[in-house]
Amino acid sequence: MAKQYKVKHKQKPMFKQKRKKGNSVLGIIFMIILLAALVFVGYSVGKPIVEFFAGERNSPTASTEASTDASKEAETDATTTAATSGTTEATTAEPEPTVAISTNIYYISYSGDIADFESYVYSEVDNAASNGYSGVCIELVAEGGAVTYSSANTTATESGAVITGGISDLGELVSTINDLGLSAYARISTLSDNIASTYDKTLAYMITGTDTRWYDDNTANGGKPWISPYSTTATEYIESLVSEISDAGFIGLVAGEIEFPPFRNSDIRNYFSGTDVASSTRYETLMSFAETVYNSFGSAKEFYIEVDAEDIISGDAEILTDADSLCTSIIYVNFNPSSIGTRISRADGTEVSFEGLNTAYLFRTVFNLIEESLEGTGVTVIPKITGCEITDDLLSAIELMGYDMAMIEE
Repeated sequence: MAKQYKVKHKQKPMFKQKRKKGNSVLGIIFMIILLAALVFVGYSVGKPIVEFFAGERNSPTASTEASTDASKEAETDATTTAATSGTTEATTAEPEPTVAISTNIYYISYSGDIADFESYVYSEVDNAASNGYSGVCIELVAEGGAVTYSSANTTATESGAVITGGISDLGELVSTINDLGLSAYARISTLSDNIASTYDKTLAYMITGTDTRWYDDNTANGGKPWISPYSTTATEYIESLVSEISDAGFIGLVAGEIEFPPFRNSDIRNYFSGTDVASSTRYETLMSFAETVYNSFGSAKEFYIEVDAEDIISGDAEILTDADSLCTSIIYVNFNPSSIGTRISRADGTEVSFEGLNTAYLFRTVFNLIEESLEGTGVTVIPKITGCEITDDLLSAIELMGYDMAMIEE
């Protein structure tokens, strides 16, 4: 800052004015008004000039939109991991403001810890209606084979698959859901069953040339059988359950676990060599099974296939091998941070790392990879969010990725 110097005036003024008290006060007031006017005019004229030379234009709408678009593009680039070799590290950024999703389905899952599942479901349906959801999806056949409603299927009842405290009347439940202004969807696990397949071996994978069931591990380690899409008995069993659900009035069905068990190479070599299980085109059996389920539910209704996010990224989702030939073009992709973990190895040998990402940015990174994997297939993705807290940041991430519908478990 420049120094200030005090100037001494040696000459006296030529005339000595006599000051009047009243005029002094009026002069002061006049000067204050004049200064205020000068400050206002200077700010009004000067600010646009300063902004002009600073590169700003007097069009706030245009500049705001441009900066917002640039910000979104930067964040999308930051959360996309296009791995080509080695390990790709994902980056983090600050979340965007929350934007409401137009259509949300409330997911109600079964847990063995719930003694009275029927009461729990009705309570959760009320919660969904109170919190602005457009529909509910209820797990009616859980992973592992538990049937959560009063089925009339003999195999389900005699095998012990029907749980105690389950839904007594599906039709009545659907009526209640509809009366609350909600849409009724059901979710079933299809080929993961180890209850009915333990009761009736004709539903299970059989070791070639024997009368022995295949188990996914030693029984001492909790090994269990799976029902097989090659089994006519197994197909009929699932068809029967799906028909009951359709007859109750559910408008949509989400079919999960349309997949093969995690066969080891030694399993294929020792137990299924030369069979369809060892075939490179075995995915066609999964597609055929899916179409059977679709037809059993009713082709005029909504039908979706559910696939885990990590299976799509790793290339293990065999049901999507020929996605364009599926009986449905819409899939639910299950996003569960704990099952995704921090790293996923892809089919090309590269590895994707999610180290350091919070849930919202993990979601964005994962679904960028999923959209990349499904590009050109014509498949439409709907996120299904489970196993994590539903935060405003996560809801914003869903919307910012362009999804106007999601299934959410709270």
